[in-house]
Amino acid sequence: MATIVCNRCHRRRKPLAEPPAGGDLGKAIVEHVCPACWDEWREMSARLINHYGLNLGLPDHRRELRRAMKEFLGLEE
Repeated sequence: MATIVCNRCHRRRKPLAEPPAGGDLGKAIVEHVCPACWDEWREMSARLINHYGLNLGLPDHRRELRRAMKEFLGLEE
């Protein structure tokens, strides 16, 4: 099986089995983020949602969480 070098931990690991999101973002996550770091992000995202009271039904809140995700995972352009 192919491996990737994770943008976050900089280790060579197996990629995620399937994209966790659609489109280019999902593709970038599979190509650049290992499963362990993705799990860390999922935990961090729950903390951010709770701490800031984000309502993911609001576009601005979704944008902010996506921005934080890209920063956390090293996917910034």
